[in-house]
Amino acid sequence: MILQRYIFRELLASFIFAFLAVLMVCMIGTMFQVFRTFPGLGFTILATALPLATGAMATWVILVASSTSSTLVYARLSAENEITAMRACGIHTVRILAPALLLGLTLVGVAYPLNEIVVPWTRHARRLLFRQSTVEALKTPPAGNQDFFVGSFRLHYTDLRDGLMVNPTITQMKGFQVVMDYYAPSGKILPGTGNEPLKVVMLKPRYWRMTENGKREVFSAENEVTIDIPLEDYENGGPQTVDLPARSLWDLYFSSKDRVERNQALLILHTRYASSMAPLLLILVAVPIGILVKKGSRLAGLGASLPPLLIYFVSYFVFQGLGDKGKIHPVLAAYSPDLFLAVLAALLLGGVSRK
Repeated sequence: MILQRYIFRELLASFIFAFLAVLMVCMIGTMFQVFRTFPGLGFTILATALPLATGAMATWVILVASSTSSTLVYARLSAENEITAMRACGIHTVRILAPALLLGLTLVGVAYPLNEIVVPWTRHARRLLFRQSTVEALKTPPAGNQDFFVGSFRLHYTDLRDGLMVNPTITQMKGFQVVMDYYAPSGKILPGTGNEPLKVVMLKPRYWRMTENGKREVFSAENEVTIDIPLEDYENGGPQTVDLPARSLWDLYFSSKDRVERNQALLILHTRYASSMAPLLLILVAVPIGILVKKGSRLAGLGASLPPLLIYFVSYFVFQGLGDKGKIHPVLAAYSPDLFLAVLAALLLGGVSRK
């Protein structure tokens, strides 16, 4: 028990350090994004944006910290021949791995509430904050290359000179399809008040739009054209499907007759379950990798912790994309990254136990 407590303390301290270090890097990136996107509002929204960003990124940071901390601790034990000494004293491999298993189970218990409650709420709240901040920023448009999303509209310009946008474009989406696209050499923004539409004046624009019959009509104008971007319900937008709690997603799955909608709900649900198991599986992969590191210092296993993370992240995004497009069953798409880690963990743990 003394030995296991010693290893667990090392794991916990290493995990906390790695978690805080990775989180700090992510926070710095978020700060730069906020200041770049909202140069006139950065300090105003920063106090709200950073806690929301922390909640949204927490599960990803846990994955990185769990893998790196486990590899580093067991790599240090192996490099200093402590693993060899334990085995020479007759301590079974299972007892050596028990502290890592305890940490993994603890992180699973933390990860599921994060994936089910915290991450959806913070994602929704952050989206509303950025939407509201976008409207505020457009009242005094910043200079430089800017890209704003207002509801189904996207406004982009390359610079702002003397109050005029340079090369502005306005695109309107309907689902995943572009239904309108404006381009002009210059333009200006006339912000509305309250729920009045945001007015964008395009000077001598060229544009096209999709008709109700699905035909593309192309136009050009030699004068000003004003495009209204509605703000109704923009600031109080409801949660998206990915933000819904599990009960609502199951209700949607059983009540909907739309196959795409049902598959999306099922993919989101099982992705939350699978992602919550990922810290444990990453630890089970990282620990034998650390034990197999035979030389070096405490940081000798840092590079060795990256391959399992890359395997998980690449497979996660690949299978999520396949599941979103309906190429494979959503349950398979959700659990495939975990299956890869489980197989790799079984192979590595088997190799370590035979040594």
